[in-house]
Amino acid sequence: MSSGHSPEPRSVIGRPGMIRLTVLWMLAILVVFVGNGSLGGEALAQARPVGAPVVVIIVDVQQIQRESLAGKGLITQRDKYQQSFQADFNAARQRLQASDQELAKQKGTIPQDAYDQKAKALEQQVVAFQRRTQVAVRALEKSTEAAAAELMNAILGITGEVANEMGANLVIPKQQVVLHEPSMDVTPKVIERLNRRLSAVNFPAPVVDDAEPAAASTAKPNKK
Repeated sequence: MSSGHSPEPRSVIGRPGMIRLTVLWMLAILVVFVGNGSLGGEALAQARPVGAPVVVIIVDVQQIQRESLAGKGLITQRDKYQQSFQADFNAARQRLQASDQELAKQKGTIPQDAYDQKAKALEQQVVAFQRRTQVAVRALEKSTEAAAAELMNAILGITGEVANEMGANLVIPKQQVVLHEPSMDVTPKVIERLNRRLSAVNFPAPVVDDAEPAAASTAKPNKK
């Protein structure tokens, strides 16, 4: 059996953070109309007279994710699971590579049928390892998305409140704006209010097997 049977070294879970989610969120609030304390074009149509001026405020969602207490906590939780999974999978990969090298040494020194049996067993372990890796990646993504959704709901709700208080009827992500008056940027106000109301979000433990969720500090691959 050649060393090609062993899995190639790679990062089990990359570090995209909430980039993909941020893109979705930015699209979701690219143009947000505010009326009667709620978000939505229908509310605006009912609340703002035809021809009334558009009052715009700007919010930096990415900055809120980075600097708010809840956003920082989310990233910390995600990174703990990620690092734990990475360490465990690195160890599992090294064990498989060692087994592969040992089996290669036995080629020609043991009966062919015995060698084939060992090679097949090792290949099955590699497949299980790869499957386990994919499950862990999906589980961490799912947990991150759940926590991020809670954070985004709070951001949108508070942004709507601030907009209503300021008489604004249009909210635009800061990344979509080239020039603006500093007073239009309500990001610091949203962060301050968010920190008072939601200091942390619930980060569900990623479920990587049928038994129980993984622990942030002791996440382990399936026991062989």
